[in-house]
Amino acid sequence: MMTLLWILAGSWALCLAVTPFARQLALRCGLVDLPDGRRKIHARPIARAGGLAVLLSATLAVGLGLLLPNPLQPFLLDQAHDLFGLLMAATVIVIVGMADDYGLLRGRHKLLGQLIAALILVQFGLVVSSVRLFNWQLDLGPLAIPFTCLWLLGAINSLNLIDGMDGLLGSVGLILSVALAALAVLMGNWAAACVAVALAGALLGFLRYNLPPASVFLGDAGSMLIGLVIGALAIKAALKGPATAAMAAPTALLTIPFLDTAAAIIRRKLTGQSIYTTDRGHLHHCLLGRGFSNHYVLLVVAVCCLLTVTGALVSVALETELIALLTAAAVIGMLVVTQLFGHAELLLIRKRFSVLARSFLRGPHDDVPRQTEVRLQGSLDWAELWNDLIARSPWLNIKMLRLNVNAPALREGYHAHWECDHDTSAEDNRVWRADVPLIVNGSVLGRLEIMGQSDDEPAWKKVACVMELVESFEIAASDLIGIGPVTPQPAPPRVTKNEQPGVAAKV
Repeated sequence: MMTLLWILAGSWALCLAVTPFARQLALRCGLVDLPDGRRKIHARPIARAGGLAVLLSATLAVGLGLLLPNPLQPFLLDQAHDLFGLLMAATVIVIVGMADDYGLLRGRHKLLGQLIAALILVQFGLVVSSVRLFNWQLDLGPLAIPFTCLWLLGAINSLNLIDGMDGLLGSVGLILSVALAALAVLMGNWAAACVAVALAGALLGFLRYNLPPASVFLGDAGSMLIGLVIGALAIKAALKGPATAAMAAPTALLTIPFLDTAAAIIRRKLTGQSIYTTDRGHLHHCLLGRGFSNHYVLLVVAVCCLLTVTGALVSVALETELIALLTAAAVIGMLVVTQLFGHAELLLIRKRFSVLARSFLRGPHDDVPRQTEVRLQGSLDWAELWNDLIARSPWLNIKMLRLNVNAPALREGYHAHWECDHDTSAEDNRVWRADVPLIVNGSVLGRLEIMGQSDDEPAWKKVACVMELVESFEIAASDLIGIGPVTPQPAPPRVTKNEQPGVAAKV
């Protein structure tokens, strides 16, 4: 235990010393996070140097434990092969993260880099061949490698997504790494414990510069590095035999990151957006939207993490996985019931199932429109503007309306969807569509999607009416958000009118 404390202290001291140099290097190389006035609202460019500082500090601390005589040296030497594989994967993920921090990668390229790092760990023997829950065990067989990669990718991206506020991921990563060190000690995996305390020490030193107001960010390199190491350590600490993992405790440990990621996927998919869309609907954004200060948000998230990791550790100590699952469920339930987080996503799920049920049960001549309306964030009355859109839709013969308001700088998010049955026997070339950005005071407030069915009026006249409708909506929205009336200039929509002479396919 004293050796673990020395590794923790060494990593902390190294990160305290290395971070200022890494920050200066990042500033000189242009590796900075620039404010955009929309989602990134910090006042000045901030260096993204955390990945390098944390990797170097933790690696040196573990390396000293491996080279210098100490009681844990035999365990580290025995696991030297696995440690080298983890170092290779960590180096790859930091390189990928730095490339992404420079803006050189698209989403799929970033995912490919994450997968390469995961496969390196698999190649060095980190594979879960079977999982156990309570007294039930499932042999994964050919799904062992995909399951392991999926777990690692989930850990990487879930921790990457919550890195949206000063000190947040550093605090969460510190709690998780300390918990994983304790879990590894309980399981007798001393090499994993050394890596966990080295990561904890590095994050503790890094928080000296990352707590609000931060002078340096982790960046994607740092956030993905933390996710990779914690995901790998969670598997190591969960092993109950040759490649058999009891996944209840590791899953409970990662309850908060997994919940935030699941909510983001649900929120974006059920509102018709890409999962790569950025918004301010994450846990820390919701807490900030409730008027909490940055330090209070850190406290709330830290308490939630402490509750879940405590449940996981108690479940391992008492050898009952039920405690871990009940603790995780209790924390999730508390956040949803108090409407601090997850309530909007729950409403989306409930309304989607309600729409599906009505669609299944309605009769052949039931033409009652189906509508979903959910406030994702904020307090402005978007419903009034939405109802005005619906009221003016019959004369356009509109069959579908979808409004997505995503204004991170205003901390406003709203989704509404209205649809009625249309003549499915009609040819495709009778359907027209428009996808219009809503621009207020030069900023994109959201998007309005419209689908209609042609009648005696030509499609171009309907598009002109749509643009008038959008203009009136933008003026009303500018009054609603309190910037005064403006004269918006909406971008031309994408309109398709297949095989109709005289009408362009895209306008």
